[in-house]
Formats: sequence, C-alpha cells, structure tokens
Amino acid sequence: MTAVFPLGCQIGEETEVQVHGADLEGAAELIFSHPGITAELTNAAERKFKVGVAANVPTGVYEVRFVGALGLSNSRLFAVSTLDESRSPSGNTSMKTAATLGDDSVVNGVCEVRLSSWFQVEAKKGQRLLLRISAKSLDSRMSPVMLLRSEVGERLARTNADGLIDFTAPVNGNYLIQVHDAIFRGGTELFFRLENSSGAHVDFVSPPIVPSFSKSEITLFGRNLPGSKPAGFKAADGQALEQLSVKISELTQTGQPGGVVLPPAAIVLDGGVFRLPGNSAASNPFFVGLRPGNPLTMEQGGNDTADRAQRIPTPGLVAGSFYPARDVDCFMFLIKKNEVYWLDVFSQRLGCSTNPYVTAQLVGVSKDGKESPEAVKEFYDSKDNPGGRGFNVSNRDMSWRFQAKAEGHCRVMLRDLFNQSTDDPSRGYVVALRRERPGFRLVVHPQTVAAVWKKNKIIELMATHLRKGSTLPVEIIVLREGNFTGPITITAEGLPKGVELHHCRVKANQKAITAFLTASEPVASFIGDVRFVGKAMVGDREVEQAAWSTETIHRVGDYDKEAVFSRVAKECALSINAEDVEPIQVTTVGDVPFTGFTNGKVKIPLKVKRTGEYNESIKLKVFGISQLDKLGELEVKKDQGEATLEIDLAKFKVPVGRYTFHLASTVKGKYQYPPLNGKKTDKKKDITYQMFSPPIVLEVAAALKPLQKVK
Repeated sequence: MTAVFPLGCQIGEETEVQVHGADLEGAAELIFSHPGITAELTNAAERKFKVGVAANVPTGVYEVRFVGALGLSNSRLFAVSTLDESRSPSGNTSMKTAATLGDDSVVNGVCEVRLSSWFQVEAKKGQRLLLRISAKSLDSRMSPVMLLRSEVGERLARTNADGLIDFTAPVNGNYLIQVHDAIFRGGTELFFRLENSSGAHVDFVSPPIVPSFSKSEITLFGRNLPGSKPAGFKAADGQALEQLSVKISELTQTGQPGGVVLPPAAIVLDGGVFRLPGNSAASNPFFVGLRPGNPLTMEQGGNDTADRAQRIPTPGLVAGSFYPARDVDCFMFLIKKNEVYWLDVFSQRLGCSTNPYVTAQLVGVSKDGKESPEAVKEFYDSKDNPGGRGFNVSNRDMSWRFQAKAEGHCRVMLRDLFNQSTDDPSRGYVVALRRERPGFRLVVHPQTVAAVWKKNKIIELMATHLRKGSTLPVEIIVLREGNFTGPITITAEGLPKGVELHHCRVKANQKAITAFLTASEPVASFIGDVRFVGKAMVGDREVEQAAWSTETIHRVGDYDKEAVFSRVAKECALSINAEDVEPIQVTTVGDVPFTGFTNGKVKIPLKVKRTGEYNESIKLKVFGISQLDKLGELEVKKDQGEATLEIDLAKFKVPVGRYTFHLASTVKGKYQYPPLNGKKTDKKKDITYQMFSPPIVLEVAAALKPLQKVK
C-alpha cells in the first residue's frame, strides 16, 4: 500500500477513502490501530471503503493496513482531528481557480506534475493565520513548498522548517496559498494535508527528555498557546514565541509514530507523542523522551568556557539548546574512581536538525585539590549501524564509555556544527551521564527479499505474509546497551498453529540475525499481531525485552542512489492465506538432523514439489552458513521431483557444531491468484520471486581418527 486518500477524517464523521499501491487484488477490509476507527468495503474493484471515526477517538495519527487476497499490507498513516475535512478539487491549479479554505478546516490534496495547487483564505485586518502543511510526517514522498500570496500574487510568507506559515493579515481580504512539491513531482504518493487552525502550534518543548511522565512538567514554546506568556525571543522565522508550562499529565498522548518525524536512531529512547488539547482544535503533535531514574537539570547559561562549566549531579541529565548561533555550553560531572560510565548526547535523535560536536576531558582531583587532566577527546557522528540499509540507526549524536582512573570530574563541551548563522531556539539537546547498566533493545524489520539473488539494491515495502508451505525471512536487529555482549533467545508470541520461528538465537556480540517464519501444513488463514520477545541473562538477572516493529516508508529502486526512510510501527502484523500455496516447495527427505564429519562429506536428499505453472529449472543456494557462501548452486531441472545436496565439509572447513540453514532460489513462473472476494479466479501473473526452504539442520562432528593396524 503506497497511499490511502483522503488521508484523514473528522472525529465523529465518515468519509470514503481509496487505497493505492500494488498487488491489492481482492480488497476485503481496512484495519486501523485504534478500534474506534472502522471501515466498510464499498467498491472492491476500485478499493474504496467508507471509514467512520467514533466520537471518542482522540485527535491523532493512526496506522491503517489493507487486507486483500494476497494478505495484509504494510501500514500507512491516517489522521483524525476536530477540523472540518475536505478534498482538494480538481482544476485548482491557478490563482483564478483557487479553492476556498475555511477557518478550522483541513484540505487533503495530491500534487500534480509541474503544477501548483491553489487555495484562498479570507482574513480580517489583524487576524492571525496559522497555516500548517503535513506530508513527510504522514508517509508522503512530497517535499512541500507552501507560499502565502496577496490577491494579486505578491509573495508574503513561506513555510518554515515545521511546514508552518504564521501570518497576521495587514488588511481585510482574500489571501492565496500556493502548494507544490519542491521539484514539481506529482502522483498518488505525493499527498499532503493543509490545515487552517485556530488551535495552538508547538515549535518545541523544554526539556525534551524527562525522568517521569506522571510527575514531570515541561515548557511548551510556540504560537497561540492558551494562557501563555511571551517567551522573550523569536523563532527562526522571526516570529515572537510564547511559552506555557504544563504537566505532562495534562496533555493528550497517542502512540508512535503519531505524526512526528524521528530518525530510526531514536529507537534507543523511550517516550511518547503528545498534543496540547484546545477548545476548538488540539495542537500539532510533539515528542517527549523518557529516561526514568535520572535527575534532570536545566542549562543555566553563562557556561561557555571550561572554567565556568555548570556542575551537574551524577548520574543525571542536563537539557539545553544550541541558542543563540555559535552557542557553546560546558558542563562538569563528578566521577568516582574505577566506576564505569556512559556519556550520551541526544539532539539529532530527538528530531532536531543538528550536528553536535562534543569534546570531553577526564580530570583527576587529588585530596589537596590538585588537578590531573587527561587528554581531550573529540566525538563526531556515530557510525554503528546494525540495522543496515533497511533501518539505518547511524546518527550525528554521540555515546562514550569510559572508566574513571581517579576521583574527579568529566568536563563536557558541546556546540552545534549546523548552528553558525541562524538563531534557532528549537535546536535542543540533552546530555546524560550514567553508570554502566548493561541491557539491549530489539527491532524486528520485515526483510527485503531480492528477486534475483544478491544482485539488486531494491528496498521493498515488505509485509509479513505467508502462503501455505512458505518461509519468510525477518530481520532481528539488536541494539546493545551498557557494553552488554551476551547471547539472546528470541521467541514469537501470538503465532497461529502451524507457524514456527527459526534461527531464534542471537550469539554473543552479534548485532543482527535473519530469523525465518515457516507456515507448515496444516495451517489456517490468519490475520493478527505477533510479539517478538528477547530473553537474556544480564549479570545475575534474566532480562526480557519486547521488540519494536518498524516499517519501510517508500520503495527504493537503488539504495546507493536513493535515501531509505523507515519508521516505528505500532505492531508487528502477520497474515496467512491457507488457500494460497507456495508455488515451489523444497523439503528434506528422511531423518533430521543430518550429520557429517569435519573431514568428510554429507549428502542431504531433497524433495521438490511444484504447484501451478512454474516449469523452469531452479538453482538452490545454501543460505545461513558463512563457510558455505562459496558452495556452488545445486541445479534442479524442471522435470525433477528429487535431488541431492552434497556438501564437502573438509573442503569448506565447516567447524564442529550444529547449524541451521535454508536453501534459496530465484523462481520464475506464472502466479495463479487465490480466490478474490470469495470467488475463484483465472487471473494469472508473470512473476520472479525469491523462495526459501524450511530450515535444514546439520550437525558436524569431529573428524574420525583412522583405525590402527593390530600388530
């Protein structure tokens, strides 16, 4: 699913939406992440649904998935609010045909190639207009440009980095709004929501990370905040900001992704998406991080040199901002001899357009107060990326592990390399120093399966869907914390009968594995959520962590030429179609595991079952044992129902151990569609896809010693 349009609905109302994408035959239903949002199929051929939003659904951005004959799709985002909803009409591509945008309303639109969409809004002298356009935060490919013009076309304002125009009308009249993609692309994947709201707009919050959601208070900085006072400074667009202190418990919260744009590296932060409620409309969404158990200090200013560093308790957090331009902040954390600490800076991972440059210095202090400073260390981007291309967690923040050699303190100096000319108070940061606490986080990511074995650079919009007899790879990413290096056992909760998870152990120091889900016979059709859980011994205690689920936002044809965007998903969804059989199934014959010796060979008999029009020869490649990466492919002719895989363990130097591997092959044929909307169909499609066998277990024993002759 590449788009659902319109991409929102008013609370308590209904709207008809249409789903766009590929392989969406046999439309059946839409499933939303909130039970108060429901859908009824109205036109299967055009994939149209009547969507209703109950009156008790909070303002927010929720996930939606499409269900069809080929299973459950990837998720898209769907917004609900109290604003009046409309669709951008066709033909509003000039100033003369501008569509009307009313007060407290939102219009859903799609970009047209080489054209702009035009709207008009009426305002009285002195009236403040808050016009906000959302695209990337709703999974759109659009890079929006929005301009406010006078009735005669004179340019008056342009959106800031948040997609906001904050404008006070100098005279009564109609004002024109011009919207287009930055490079004038068009199509169903370049959609947007344009709001004209009298509600609040939150530019940023301080602190951006708190130790508790139930007890903490934060300050909102923004525009049109009810009961606020002047902040005393301006935003980057030159508008004066207001400030309002609130308890987090007074805000409304929805789950991630929630309509905020965060980099994949933000996965290391707990937190939530919040809005400030209002009488007419809630504010835009914003993220607040959570790090319990760490006292919080606010940066006080006047700490721009090492000798004026602000003292911070350890362990602890200090929150500040890279403001004004070229701002430098220095802090001092007390440290104890032999203790192991982690120093972290969070800024880009909070969604800020920053590039923190950090220097740190450990200083020993003797009993008589004499200082013994160590060499200054510099820190730049974090290159560690266990998520690979699909979920890239490299970032511009920093983390540093160190052990204190003496009693003393750690001096930290930081600045933003991106903040050299513009005064922008929204460039926030948090510095954290804590004692080492080993642990881990898990991310489950549907793995893109290359149609041609290891020969393309495509990132697909993958969904976790199984046919009867099929095997699907799932990537498990491990984000190790606090120098934890131990093994982790992965299980999957909620799997239906007949589905198994394989390759479910992460070895010591390993950062990612490919696990496999197999739907054996018999298996029933299924749609539901699956929870992946990791368990490990951390010291003397067993730690259990549920995995985050993620989504690729856009299909990428070549990851060396296009950026890959991913985000957190609410759940890991699984679907099974028992009426759809895996076209080619390769299974082993006989007892398992198969055994061999390090100085010998092992033969594994195979059975090949073909269903439908898949008559070409296939070439099977071993996947899962690194020593066998150079083992040649096993060719199975089109009329073969049996084959034998022979592995020379001595030649490839496979060490003693127990291994689980799969056979993979690129398969070409004519796919026969399963029943569409409950009716059999003759529809077929030429396809090329990657097939995986169920797991094969191999045990390699130590070499047999030759028998000695008896004298």
